[in-house]
Amino acid sequence: MIQLTYLFEQEFLEDIPYQLMRAGMKDPWLVLSGCKVLGIIDKVEGNWTQIVGEDIPLLAIDKIGSLIDTQQFSWLPDLIKKQWPNYVLDVIVENLQRYEIICHKEACNQRFKQRFTLGIHALAERESALVFNVRCFQKSDSYVVIKAPAIDRYA
Repeated sequence: MIQLTYLFEQEFLEDIPYQLMRAGMKDPWLVLSGCKVLGIIDKVEGNWTQIVGEDIPLLAIDKIGSLIDTQQFSWLPDLIKKQWPNYVLDVIVENLQRYEIICHKEACNQRFKQRFTLGIHALAERESALVFNVRCFQKSDSYVVIKAPAIDRYA
């Protein structure tokens, strides 16, 4: 599950804090304010829209969508697949800090491990500590790659 908080700042009105929750990467986002469920938003044909409920201002939906789009979990899986297309079949976001990478069954695990371990530091945000569980499709072996935050690596 992924959870975010967004503070919708309004001129001349009280700011509204929204809690955003998503069970899985293919699921839409549940939008709450306090304990009240306001609705569900999702990206439909490239635009963020409210698909359930009516209490979220359009400007807030746009800004929430922009926040989600800039988050690492939104763009890092596609970037990993693009960087290593001969190795990576899919990338699953488990939560903000954990990813599962599924490699093609014919991919060389040791070669990918060497390339990925070095390359992920350049692709991912420098401030984030991330854990990648890497496994090959239809094989039982797996390994973990941990990307430490930049401040810890160079201290």
